[in-house]
Amino acid sequence: MKRKSRLNGTRGVPLLRCSTMEQADTSIDDQLNSIKVFSEEYGMELGEPVRLVGKSGSVKSNLEAGIDEIIARKKNGERIDYVVFYDQSRFARSGPMHFGLLAERLEAADIDLAETDGFLEDPAMLPIVRTVKAVMSQQQAQSIADASARGSQSSLRSGRRVHSTRPAYGIDKLRMSPSGEPEYIIRRLADGTRLFLDPQTKEIKQTYPDGVRLPKKSPLGKDTLVPGDPALREIVVRIFRMRHEDGWGGSRIARALNDEGIPSPKGGRWSTAVIRDLLRDEVYTGVGYANRYSSAIYVNQARGRPQPLGKQKGKVVRGTRPSNDWFIVQYPALSDYLPPELKRAAKKEQKDYRDRIKTGKIQEPKSDNGRQHHLLSGIMTEQTTGKPMIAKASGKPSRVYYWLSDARDSAPADSPLRRWLPSAPLHRAALEEIESLVCSLPDLRDRIIAEIAEQDQERLGGAGESKALLIELEKLRKRYRSQLSRLGGPDDAAVNDAIDETSSRIRVIEDRLASMNAGPALTDAEVTKVADGIIRDLSEMLSEFANKGEPALRELAATLISSAVADLEKEEVAFEFAIPADLIDRRVLSLPEPCGPTTCRQAYKWRPIVLDVVTVDVATPCRGECWEPYIPKGCDDCGCQQQAA
Repeated sequence: MKRKSRLNGTRGVPLLRCSTMEQADTSIDDQLNSIKVFSEEYGMELGEPVRLVGKSGSVKSNLEAGIDEIIARKKNGERIDYVVFYDQSRFARSGPMHFGLLAERLEAADIDLAETDGFLEDPAMLPIVRTVKAVMSQQQAQSIADASARGSQSSLRSGRRVHSTRPAYGIDKLRMSPSGEPEYIIRRLADGTRLFLDPQTKEIKQTYPDGVRLPKKSPLGKDTLVPGDPALREIVVRIFRMRHEDGWGGSRIARALNDEGIPSPKGGRWSTAVIRDLLRDEVYTGVGYANRYSSAIYVNQARGRPQPLGKQKGKVVRGTRPSNDWFIVQYPALSDYLPPELKRAAKKEQKDYRDRIKTGKIQEPKSDNGRQHHLLSGIMTEQTTGKPMIAKASGKPSRVYYWLSDARDSAPADSPLRRWLPSAPLHRAALEEIESLVCSLPDLRDRIIAEIAEQDQERLGGAGESKALLIELEKLRKRYRSQLSRLGGPDDAAVNDAIDETSSRIRVIEDRLASMNAGPALTDAEVTKVADGIIRDLSEMLSEFANKGEPALRELAATLISSAVADLEKEEVAFEFAIPADLIDRRVLSLPEPCGPTTCRQAYKWRPIVLDVVTVDVATPCRGECWEPYIPKGCDDCGCQQQAA
């Protein structure tokens, strides 16, 4: 029998949330089942749930994204009277002020709240009860965070866990009994699959697909790290060898691995950033650094009691912690992972990096992604239509998205063309790649020198090319005169088409001959001077970005992003980074003029120098850390750049 209530005949949207992916199999279904029983009891109709899986209720942006989705659904015509949730901790744990803000936003959209654990019919009592529950829920979250941080640090000290939740590329986790006897090896594959291996024979005992929860280990069981797949270890050693013996930069190493079709740690393409992080990982020299980075909400792990984060409530605090907070874990099985000579070089470079970050740098939480100038406006286009993607701010807090301006009117309701792409992950990927490319000397400098020399040789033409073109040009001119003489007859349309084709080919040959006659070949010194000038231009733009921030970003992106093509169906963007032709031309024209007037070099059309191609998968819906802005990491080879420039 249905209760008589103000909920009778209304329509609600279930809001389901759990903090970890491991809880998804049970918690989400349990919440939904309770809400279904509640709706039947109160005579409510339920719509499609909003699922916030693996989303902390203490992070404000997680709940804001869910509320954004519900309000957008109502604006698009769906009937929504209530948001129905299991209890206060499922809706939000970020405090009474933020809870009130979310409730006000829903109220403005004519949407009310209904909780299954204590719904009150009297609207006058609801604000008081919900405020008290919001305070209690936040205090509970803080208590959980404190206990978790304390227990995690204790496990670290006693060897019951390793310093990192995910072992590095080519490294496995060895699980042991409380007495230290090996039980099994856990190997993570690129697609997220976990293999349980026999510690002696390496035979596969059990396979767990990505998303499937692993069995819990013994409370006093221990974990350590050991060398992983021998084939991956060979790749790791090779990367360190290319860096420390061959002197290659990150982009050159990544390009070599990609050219050979070797998958990256996540199964995709290697990038400069992935190579850089691998080379900086001390685990390959036998140690791990815990507590080095912060990604907390309420407390950080610490040697004594957990460190409270003070006023930073409801937002993840990210950054590098000071070196006195770091905790070093020894991994004896990894001490000889690298050959001795590579280990010495790696330890030196890693120490230099630690010295640069030892003071720590914690990023202040921001309400948006800090890219209000719309970095990719006028650069990014949509794949199927070729139309530019327009930047637009939306939501509270305001965040920037890219979308096709006329898609809402011209595309069907279920068309991928109506999708919006969040700006933050695209900006981060583009800026990180640009910084990595510019900082990849001597690799970048060598590539520019080789490309300019090759293009200059093409400008001069191969053996006999000029003579062959002159002969062809003379034949075309005769053909052109003959075609003109045939005008005025019944076949004028066909004759005009032939004339157009001939005249077009004549222009191509004349342009080529003009470029081949545009002065003598550049000397090696001139090519080097042009390359160094280009590097100086790029370094100055990068320094401008580091010093002035936002105002310099647009110029940097417009210069080095030659194309950005969005595939809205796959929700990915393909970037091509290149040194533009006008940057080369400007530097060539600034040389002394051994060939006479400056115009002697203007006939040749330089080509852009393609540096890298990167495809970025966009996380949709974009929540939480997806909106974290890009922070410049600095250039490892700036000294080299300044010397070269």
